Amino acid sequence: MTKGEIQIICEKRFVELGAEKIELQLSGKCWTLDGEFFKVTTLQSWWVLEWTDNRSQASNYGFEDVEVMPYNISKAEVLEKVNSLIVKF
Repeated sequence: MTKGEIQIICEKRFVELGAEKIELQLSGKCWTLDGEFFKVTTLQSWWVLEWTDNRSQASNYGFEDVEVMPYNISKAEVLEKVNSLIVKF
């Protein structure tokens, strides 16, 4: 999968779950749901879901990494990661 495909799958799932897209400085585009803040970061050879329950930390890119994931996974596995993050927190 490409970075863009991962991003689209994650964002569609966040929307389905009722999350709202917000812009936070310095962090940029994030998602918020039930007081939690989430971000999807795509890097050179892996991507990661990040979260925090603190708006100030979210604004200053103080997210916690959940788990580094490779790009060579299926759509179902991407959705599983998003679902587990939302349910976990």
